[in-house]
Amino acid sequence: MAKKNILTQGKKAKADRLALENRLEEALTLFAGVCKTDPADAEAWVKLGATQRRLGRYTEAEASGRRAVLLAPNQTFAHHTLGVALQCQGKLEDAMSCYRQAIRLTPDYPDPHYLLGNALLQSGQLHDAESCLRQALALRPTQFEALSDLGALLLTQNRVDEAAHFLQRALGQQPDSIEVLANLGSLKEKTGDMDGALECYRQALSRRPDSPDVLAKQGELLERLGNLDEAEAAITRGLAFAPNHPLLNLVAARLDRRNDRLAEGTARLEHVLDHSMPLETRCEVHLLLGQLHDRMGNAEQVMPHLSAGKRGVAQATDPDGSRRARFLARIDQARTWLGSGASGIDLRELPPLEDTPIFLIGFPRSGTTLLEQILDSHPALQALEEKPMVSTMEQTFLALTGGGSGALQALSKAHIIELRRLYFQEAERHLERRPGARLIDKLPLNIVAVPLIWRIFPEAHFILAIRHPCDVALSCLMQNFGHNDAMAGFVTLDSIAEIYARVMNAWSEHAERLPLHWQRIRYEDLITDFEPEARKLLDFLGVGWDEAVLEHTRHAQQRLAIHTPSYHQVTQPLYQHARYRWKRYEDAFGPVMATLRPFIDGFGYRE
Repeated sequence: MAKKNILTQGKKAKADRLALENRLEEALTLFAGVCKTDPADAEAWVKLGATQRRLGRYTEAEASGRRAVLLAPNQTFAHHTLGVALQCQGKLEDAMSCYRQAIRLTPDYPDPHYLLGNALLQSGQLHDAESCLRQALALRPTQFEALSDLGALLLTQNRVDEAAHFLQRALGQQPDSIEVLANLGSLKEKTGDMDGALECYRQALSRRPDSPDVLAKQGELLERLGNLDEAEAAITRGLAFAPNHPLLNLVAARLDRRNDRLAEGTARLEHVLDHSMPLETRCEVHLLLGQLHDRMGNAEQVMPHLSAGKRGVAQATDPDGSRRARFLARIDQARTWLGSGASGIDLRELPPLEDTPIFLIGFPRSGTTLLEQILDSHPALQALEEKPMVSTMEQTFLALTGGGSGALQALSKAHIIELRRLYFQEAERHLERRPGARLIDKLPLNIVAVPLIWRIFPEAHFILAIRHPCDVALSCLMQNFGHNDAMAGFVTLDSIAEIYARVMNAWSEHAERLPLHWQRIRYEDLITDFEPEARKLLDFLGVGWDEAVLEHTRHAQQRLAIHTPSYHQVTQPLYQHARYRWKRYEDAFGPVMATLRPFIDGFGYRE
């Protein structure tokens, strides 16, 4: 027995050296020999399983891991090895059970915390994934994989500053990591630095020219920027290396949509659904399939895809509904800020302001992006797309007043001057102002903060974008919005309709109680009778007609990037196929018609 142990220890030591030298087949042979000589050697089974996994033999690695766990149920590495083999096969729930058992056995060992976080991230459980990754880093602050994954996770949640912190730390650990460079490219996209993003992708591809992940990201950005030939080249190159790569196929299908190759795009996405992919990509695939089937008139196939996509969105962004609840509470809170009404507020104390912004508001998917492009094409106007100027003011306002009933009356002249300063300071971070041009602040859900906006800018003009409420709800169901409280509830028709009603009822109350300068414009009127509607709007704004607005499509095509789901639509001539689209899905709207009916009637729509 002693002689056998000496022999097996020697073989294991030699196999370890071979594995370190990446001579995996030779190492595998030695580990397998040890397991045959001494079938009760749990350590040998662990090492055999790890080697099999490195060679891509995942079912064999799983079998070895299970043998190790059976022999040594209290050994952390046995559960660890089995978990990795299971995760490589996509058996995430079983893998996570193994990692949790490894953590119970050795709580201060960082690797199972990281692996559990990675598996949770893969399954879309972002909150729990973040906790595990942070715990892994608390135990081993320099762990590259945890730094990289946590940075990527925070990036998907638009927590840009936090993501930058962890991604830069990861890059410090491995400066040539293409994964980190690619994620830094995505980060630069989110901050509006498109040239910087493309440079990150170029650097990553210089290190690995055939990386399908980076080619997909590069192609995705080029498609969004409207550089369609370059995007097509990047995606075609990537598909040559990885024909079933989910993101490459998703971007290829977007290009198909751009070029009216609807059947081709649908076929490629239906095929790729059979392959493993991150939850976020799967959601995007389902939603795009819903849109493509809608364009092709395959109405019966649309809602199943939209529902599947939105279920994944809900799982990833708001599994317990808390974010949606916070937004609804914010709507209710804002309705109390005015207290007894505007009559108790003396506007004469405010200093005059020549540069009063114009606020383009409404409910998402009501045509605000089209309106923004039209207005931005006028030489006397300059639009800023969905930036947090009002949010910045609101946070400071809440800190100053607590945001309770009558909070607007508690604002002093000094407070208002400071809030104005913060607003314009934030605007300057995102836009180089043209001298003499009036600022259009386009962010639809600023409609919720109208009382605060009016208090800070009492002379502001508001443009209220309106579209048939059922078309709005359907369009919201078709899109994957940013990960924030306001959009978290846009996952079912019931939830969208409820949020719509809460928002628009709040607007009606604000418009009744406040002396607002506002004008309503209906999307359907704009696309069917463009010039008269545009003239009325420009007259309301006091800038008059200019022929440049007739070229708004060309103007949109020349812009660097449009960051809303409408980016591919506003660069097309005005189209009619989305007008009253909801009629094709009338049965699905039965349960929400009572909620939307007051607004359908109130805005003058006929079914």
